[in-house]
Amino acid sequence: MNPFPSVGIAILNWNGRHFLQTLLPLLQQLNYPHYTVYVIDNHSTDDSVLFLKNNFPAVKIIVLDDNYGFAKGYNLGLAAIEEDYYLMLNSDVEVGKDLLQPMVAMMESDPKIAICQPKVLALRNKEYFEHAGAAGGMIDILGYPFCRGRIFDTVEKDDGQYNNAQQVFWATGTCCLIRKEAYRQIQGMYNYYFMHMEEIDMCWRLNSAGYKIMYCPQSIVYHLGGGSLPYQSAAKTYYNFRNNIIMCYRNSPWYVNCWLLPLRFLMDVAAALQFAASGNSANTKVIGRAYVHFFKWLLSKEKETATIKKSLSSLAGVLHKSIVWQYYVRKKKRYTDIVK
Repeated sequence: MNPFPSVGIAILNWNGRHFLQTLLPLLQQLNYPHYTVYVIDNHSTDDSVLFLKNNFPAVKIIVLDDNYGFAKGYNLGLAAIEEDYYLMLNSDVEVGKDLLQPMVAMMESDPKIAICQPKVLALRNKEYFEHAGAAGGMIDILGYPFCRGRIFDTVEKDDGQYNNAQQVFWATGTCCLIRKEAYRQIQGMYNYYFMHMEEIDMCWRLNSAGYKIMYCPQSIVYHLGGGSLPYQSAAKTYYNFRNNIIMCYRNSPWYVNCWLLPLRFLMDVAAALQFAASGNSANTKVIGRAYVHFFKWLLSKEKETATIKKSLSSLAGVLHKSIVWQYYVRKKKRYTDIVK
């Protein structure tokens, strides 16, 4: 066990100078002896790169020739980073001095841990969990992801109810520590997604390959959120629905897809009708478009499926119930109530 393996802190940036000028001074104060900060610039059109060169010369800059989105942007950037671990970190976060050591210690304690994430609280209201990650990502038996501490639009107050280290199904791309060899073994994230679901797909494949995903509550970050797309935007709805159904298809065995995909289609039609009934026609339309593009993907050259396919029922971090049923029908809004 190496107490201080090297960590490459990788920040994917697109026109985020205003976030970088707040985050980078905090990273300079980390209480850890062996880390390097990298900014992977996704072809920004602001002066992010010039700002970094003039103000943070110790930061290593990886400049990409186009905006490749989250998945491919990180894949290209991380291919050039050779530290033992990658810390994937959003630019719209606030971090404390002791961010790294608890997560590194957890990873070093078990070589089968591929990823761990910290507790993610809201920057605007630090007593509450944040939408993207909260206290670790879970998934239900039908492929709908959610978090301990945040289910759909219900976000819990942090009262210490998730202060236990816990094996989960997925870790948030907002902030997570990744074992380099595991990331490269599964060839990183799936480029097609562009944004949303990419880290969940990656964690599904890591779970299927026999690795563990962990939640480390001793490390904490505060996340602003909505930096790429507002939470209620139609574009976010589109990517979430399209990429989620692709994720389920490409990671599930064929015999699971035979029953899962028709059921998911019916449930997503119900969601579209609910949006229509509430007057949100934009979200109704993009759910339809998401399925059109899913079927186009099935016939495209870009279609790729996971090398190892395992049903959710055989993996850790899976709720063996429908989260939609528990939340909307049984009115259980908190993870602790659902798993009682």
